[in-house]
Amino acid sequence: MLEMKDLLSDKNIFLILTDQHALHAVSAYSNGICRTPSIDSLAKDGITFKKAYSPCALCTPARTSLLTGLYPHNHGALYNSGCHLPFSIDNIGQGLIHLTDYLKQANYQMGYAGKWHLGTAATAADLNFEGFGPKGYGDVRKSSQYLDYLKKNNLAFPEAEIEFQANQSIGNSSGFLKGEKESTDTFFVASEVKNLINKFSKQENPFFIFCSFWGPHAPYWPSEDYMDLYDPKSIEPWPSFDDDLEGRPNYYKKFKEIFFPAAKKADWKTWSKIISRYWAQASMIDNAIGMLVDYLKQENLYDDSIIIFTSDHGESIGIHGGMFDKGAIAYEEIYHIPMIMKLPKKFNHGKQCLEFVSTLDLVPTICDIIGFSGMPFDGQSLYPVMLNPNIDFRDHWISEFHGHRLPIGQRILWYEDKKFVLNFADTNEYYNLNDDPYELNNIIKIVPQKDVSILHDLMRSRMNQTNDRLGPEAYNIFNLQ
Repeated sequence: MLEMKDLLSDKNIFLILTDQHALHAVSAYSNGICRTPSIDSLAKDGITFKKAYSPCALCTPARTSLLTGLYPHNHGALYNSGCHLPFSIDNIGQGLIHLTDYLKQANYQMGYAGKWHLGTAATAADLNFEGFGPKGYGDVRKSSQYLDYLKKNNLAFPEAEIEFQANQSIGNSSGFLKGEKESTDTFFVASEVKNLINKFSKQENPFFIFCSFWGPHAPYWPSEDYMDLYDPKSIEPWPSFDDDLEGRPNYYKKFKEIFFPAAKKADWKTWSKIISRYWAQASMIDNAIGMLVDYLKQENLYDDSIIIFTSDHGESIGIHGGMFDKGAIAYEEIYHIPMIMKLPKKFNHGKQCLEFVSTLDLVPTICDIIGFSGMPFDGQSLYPVMLNPNIDFRDHWISEFHGHRLPIGQRILWYEDKKFVLNFADTNEYYNLNDDPYELNNIIKIVPQKDVSILHDLMRSRMNQTNDRLGPEAYNIFNLQ
């Protein structure tokens, strides 16, 4: 029988990351209207993690966790770089070890293409990646590389047709791009990845390529040839769309009123059109992923490679009375993410894992693969799960949030089918996800105190284990038992 270490040794590794990708926009998870056949094909050839969660539902903290294996409270990138709260990469990241440090020691070629938005390094090049990973969020449509790509391929610049804006920012809009799919930033990123594959495959050493799409994060702008892929009339209202948020933290209502007033006022007819554009963009990205998979197969690289697909966090897009984007709103649609891992030789293909996992686990997993075991990470290596997807791995998970637009903190604990949200200086939340999957009823005040105490104690213990400095202090300040 083939040994796992032999199966994974010196293999090329592809990490495909989308941005703000809700599960209902991945048909391997939802089996709904939105179709993603290329991602589904990876699921058929790999392991689908059904309980994958973001460590923090915000781009910079989540992406920094993905490349360090550390919680935000340990790597220091608590907020989005260059955004709404004080932030400086000069003050964080000093002395941190990133995945690239291990890959370099293992003599891997390292390539990057797409959105960066990390918190501990200004650009992908600063972590020794070759390719395209611009500073901060990166305005790809103004970058010289993208404009050169359009010129080289005789493509016109795709102008945006705006149909809806959640607020005054064009970045929080929905519509479409005039022109064909090849002119979008999505296919520009895929083209850059193909160039890296072509270059690296000619060398002897294995390679690690990180493909990071900007979408389907807002603005929801599919190309003209994808824009009408889904009929808004066929999209039924979310079960939580009419939620009045009674019994939930006061901030949840303020979030909609202050930051996205147009989204709050939008009716379902408007929202269904927005969602149709979001799904169209997700399917367009899936098409680009399919193009890359086909290229790997053409170059005889697919069967013998490790491919990981995931997202930094999910998306609200109309849930709970018309929420837009993300913030200190700890709903499943924002934290529960897709994660699929295809191993070489179709090892454990078509399997599902029902254990709690996270993108925080990817660095220790990759380190295990390339020969660095037992490093001090907050995440755990998925190596045992890769060997046996049915193994008992983890019975709970905790995520954190430190603020976005406003400095509002949260800690979120999942245990079995229960969910507890610690909202500092606001109403805490407790949900039974089996009975209430759409989180319409906060039962924190009616559930037996002993049940709440179990999750309190588990959360406090886990926070202390990971040196979360809000652990004991928070429980003392807020007089939690």
